[in-house]
Amino acid sequence: MNNLPLTSIFASLFTLFYLFLSFRVGYFRGSPVMKIIFKMDEEIQQTKLERNVRAHGNFAEYVPIFLVLLLIAEALGQATSNFLLTVCLVFLYGRLAHAICFAFYDYNPFLRISGMLCTYLGLAVLPIHLLLGAMPL
Repeated sequence: MNNLPLTSIFASLFTLFYLFLSFRVGYFRGSPVMKIIFKMDEEIQQTKLERNVRAHGNFAEYVPIFLVLLLIAEALGQATSNFLLTVCLVFLYGRLAHAICFAFYDYNPFLRISGMLCTYLGLAVLPIHLLLGAMPL
């Protein structure tokens, strides 16, 4: 029986998307492995590579701390599954929107701003919830 279903599901989803971003960066860098898998005829613009590297790095910076907080919150059992699921979905949207903005668009203020707002919201809610649950009343 899985006692941490949300952590398991979202860690898996985030990891799969991280792999996608990693492969994309490898493709744009002209990785020999990617050359075997994909036909690479076009010249990649430096700005496109830089934006994809940034999307990849930004994802790697925010997701681990969220997953640690989610693991703690789920293991303690002080929050309802619906509450944690809502926080996870908000954070997931934030990370996907922001990464898609950087990886696929030159400029998309809606995805960038909404992505970061949802990322910050997800990161803020879990530690506040944990702090409130840890304080003696």
